[in-house]
Amino acid sequence: MHEGGTKVIHINFNSAQVDEVYFPQLEIVGDIKTTVNRLAQALKLNNCSLELLAFRKRIKQVIHEKDNDDSYPLLPQRIVADVRRGLDKDAIIALDNGMYKIWFARHYHTYMSNTVLLDNALATMGAGLPSAIACALLYPQRQVMAICGDGGFMMNSQEIETATRLGLNLVVLIVTDSAFGMIRWKQEGQGLDDFGLEYNNPDFVKYADSYGAKGHKVEDANQFLPLIGSCFSEGGVHIIDVPIDYKENKALFPKQLRNA
Repeated sequence: MHEGGTKVIHINFNSAQVDEVYFPQLEIVGDIKTTVNRLAQALKLNNCSLELLAFRKRIKQVIHEKDNDDSYPLLPQRIVADVRRGLDKDAIIALDNGMYKIWFARHYHTYMSNTVLLDNALATMGAGLPSAIACALLYPQRQVMAICGDGGFMMNSQEIETATRLGLNLVVLIVTDSAFGMIRWKQEGQGLDDFGLEYNNPDFVKYADSYGAKGHKVEDANQFLPLIGSCFSEGGVHIIDVPIDYKENKALFPKQLRNA
């Protein structure tokens, strides 16, 4: 840690993987839920706590300031906000990997444990849809949504056949930009040329229909939230194509993360 840097306490099931970006000064290795509950019981409200509460309030203001932005393609903040507003508190989202995953990890508010599934270690593309199918099989009474980028979805898109054949209730949200968005962000952050990142997508509405699912294309920001509700009310397998505008990436995420 450089002089005057932030002190970090690592709380996890495993020891920290130390690198130039992440190097905690203290580690608590064990069950996360138990650790946090014990810490909460041990802490007492003081002036520092009040400062943290004020800081938390400012963070929440920043998180929610563009929840209702009407621009199209949709901003990541609007997509995350509408997904949260459109789902039950016990709904499960299974995230594939891409820039949208970072937005969801930072902005999506959870009410129950194990309601957000994401692969933050290997960051494997293509895992979102199969993970969501497993959730829908295990919890048929709960809302389940797979959230994928167009690149990640196409790596395992054939599993839509599995979902329809099994008669699952599942909504698949495809966040589309016709590019490998995270790689573009990293290349730009490292001063590299924008190369080999763009591709063409199929018509996802027709693609859904070809497997016996129902496809939808969001063409207006205010169409998105009602569409989520109607898909879950109707039941079955639905694919929602929602175009995303990643112009907010530079403003929110630091250069250190882009270069990680």
